[in-house]
Amino acid sequence: MDPASGHLGEMRAFLEVARRQSFSAAAKALGLTSSSVSKQVARLEERVRAKLLKRTTRRVSLTEAGHLYAERADRILSDVEEAERAVAELDGTPRGALRISAPTVLGTIRVAPAALACRARYPELRIDLDLTDRLVDLVAERVDVAVRLAAAISPASLVARRLADDLRVLCASPRYLRRHGTPRRLEDLADHDCITLNMEPVARWTLVGPEGERVIPVSGTFRSSDTMTLRDAAVAGLGLANLPDYVVQEHLESGALRRVLPAYGASRRASFAVYAAPARAAVRVFVEELARVMKGPGAAGAARSDQEDSNGQGRQEEKNSNRQDAKDARKRRI
Repeated sequence: MDPASGHLGEMRAFLEVARRQSFSAAAKALGLTSSSVSKQVARLEERVRAKLLKRTTRRVSLTEAGHLYAERADRILSDVEEAERAVAELDGTPRGALRISAPTVLGTIRVAPAALACRARYPELRIDLDLTDRLVDLVAERVDVAVRLAAAISPASLVARRLADDLRVLCASPRYLRRHGTPRRLEDLADHDCITLNMEPVARWTLVGPEGERVIPVSGTFRSSDTMTLRDAAVAGLGLANLPDYVVQEHLESGALRRVLPAYGASRRASFAVYAAPARAAVRVFVEELARVMKGPGAAGAARSDQEDSNGQGRQEEKNSNRQDAKDARKRRI
């Protein structure tokens, strides 16, 4: 459906503003300018002869009439979009709008490539990918597919397809391990600088290994709310990190990071694709592509172990360092 087409376009613009509480955010979602969205909402209010939105310098909210109109307009648009999708996909070709929601980091690294591949393969698809760590309501927000990380999902009236296990990797840079040693037991983590999320006052890592689940208190000198920053801190040699395998896969393969305590790489969680049944063609092809991307080569298999580090590249770097020290000594004698 063209978001700028007549009365339905005005309705869509109004609902996006109401949902996002912002004209600029609604305009971005619709691919329009803020002034265009504002004009459409103004025309709608003029046509229904009621003020639907309360505007202040800080936010936009619904009036009583706005709440009433939004409830009915949402049902109307959902029915129209569903009818258009059903007719458009009679020949089995994925087309039309596909709205996807995914967690920020997993979405950036795994979901976005799957969405781009689908868009390249099916040019009649219009993809709206929302990366957010908020738990979205698929029905209320008209989301076609939501990717979620959870121990288990049992959604009423929805399909939850398991995509992949949520694997974890304990890792550090070769430089850090040379300076501080390599932990051999979970208890050794107490003697190491651990890079952690700053979501709780006392940092704890939940690690699953041969003896089951263990919760280990850790501490360190660098914390962040951003997973990618934690990875960069580990690469920089600031300490040990406990990260998802897809976040560190390339760095493990390149040798920028080394895995430690490899027996502790499991997790109680998995990634799921959640969507309504029956799934239309666009949803089916995207979920299949996402499953393929998620089952690609994992960091766990590609990573070099801490033993390989100490016996391989670590020895070579030590030799290089010793050669450099010898050169410096000769220069000083000269």
